[in-house]
Amino acid sequence: MTDILTIGFAYLLGSFPSAYLFSIFSKRVDIRKAGSGNVGGINAYRVAGFLPGFITILCDTGKGALAIILASALSGELWVIFICGLLVVLGHNYSLFLKFKGGKGLATTLGVFIVLSPLSILYVILAALILAVILRDINTAFGSAALSIPLVLYLRYLQWDWALFGLALAAIIVIKHIPDYKAYKQGRRKLK
Repeated sequence: MTDILTIGFAYLLGSFPSAYLFSIFSKRVDIRKAGSGNVGGINAYRVAGFLPGFITILCDTGKGALAIILASALSGELWVIFICGLLVVLGHNYSLFLKFKGGKGLATTLGVFIVLSPLSILYVILAALILAVILRDINTAFGSAALSIPLVLYLRYLQWDWALFGLALAAIIVIKHIPDYKAYKQGRRKLK
């Protein structure tokens, strides 16, 4: 029963709409209808300013970290920790409180990995930075770098359950970045 409650709480925690709330409170603007329309830290920064954007990124990262800390403390079972990691990101991307709209999951994923496997996320960030230089677009680069998560986790732990967790997490992130890939392909996101 504790495992089920922990898993359910992870989704609710992820669903907390930090970018939406901080943008409403600071600038009285609905972030879903401003800027890129994405309910995340970067759009909060663009729409509402530095402080709301920074607090949003901290909060979204904290959601991911807290979900893993709680799952580890309350259950300790690796499968529960993995499901909580996936559900906190899903909750962020498809918030129960915003009619299943949300962000792209990058900061929340960062929080998951800060607690779960900090060295692994450094490799993924390195891949993202290299792709950003090559592609000249940060959104497309970080979305694409998510594809390295299953490989990085497999090479770090040499266990298929880690790779499958990474694959599921990568899929959640990549799906939310499809509009970025399309815009990049059409040349709208490339820096000149």
